[in-house]
Amino acid sequence: MFQRCGFADADADLQDAAYVVVGLPFDGTASFRSGSREGPDAIRLASFNFESYDFNYDLDLSDIAICDLGNMDLGADPVYAEETIKECIAFLPDRAVPIFLGGEHSIAPPIAEGLAETGSLGVLVLDAHLDLRESFGNTRYSHACASRRILEKKGIGAYASIGIRSGSKEEFSFAKEGGIPYYTSREVHERGIDDVLERAIKKMNCERIYLSIDLDAIDPAFAPAVGNPEPFGLSTWDVSRVIERVAPRAVGLDINELTPAYDHGQTALLAARLARQFIARKAKG
Repeated sequence: MFQRCGFADADADLQDAAYVVVGLPFDGTASFRSGSREGPDAIRLASFNFESYDFNYDLDLSDIAICDLGNMDLGADPVYAEETIKECIAFLPDRAVPIFLGGEHSIAPPIAEGLAETGSLGVLVLDAHLDLRESFGNTRYSHACASRRILEKKGIGAYASIGIRSGSKEEFSFAKEGGIPYYTSREVHERGIDDVLERAIKKMNCERIYLSIDLDAIDPAFAPAVGNPEPFGLSTWDVSRVIERVAPRAVGLDINELTPAYDHGQTALLAARLARQFIARKAKG
């Protein structure tokens, strides 16, 4: 099922791991730029740029039990990919916090569904797009439908998205009619990330949170190598602050939509740094 490949400082065996890195190299529904299937290994390579010691939390990641299971073989069919991801969730030990490296955003719904089996789950999504389409490109499993599918999963008790600045008229109507909370990048710019995040967390009102980071939430000035870039996005500091606040209660993380062919390395470096910050902040408690 897995092909071995290493994230920096991920030297622990699965049975001993507190954190498990899993690559999900799937981009079968890409609608603009393809190539996010190469994202997991690009993030892994970039992870070796950083010191193992994180002075912000006075922790050395080499002292933390991190296991990298490598990449799952997800094929090209989105239905097969979803079922395989759910099998992966069941395979992971309960005590280990998973960090999933995408791949396109369609990886998130089966992850959320799997993690919700152990208790009600709130899902916080950072994204430029609403992703609330019923279907796109002749499939309900498209990355453009990721949040719609998450909301349908059993055990999802709360949801919110931050960074929104794109969507169809029908998606915005669906969100309004359904009372689906979302917060635009303009709101973050005008009110600050702390205010917006506080409102989102209060609205979600849940203890267990799964954090899904679509890298296109971040302004393409900082993260250009994504499948569907949108200007006027979040800053790297905004996303770092979300991790700072959310990681202690998070049961998992995914980072998705990195398309390395459009990168000079900066997007992969950012993704790797965010993953490492998540582990350090979560370990700090």
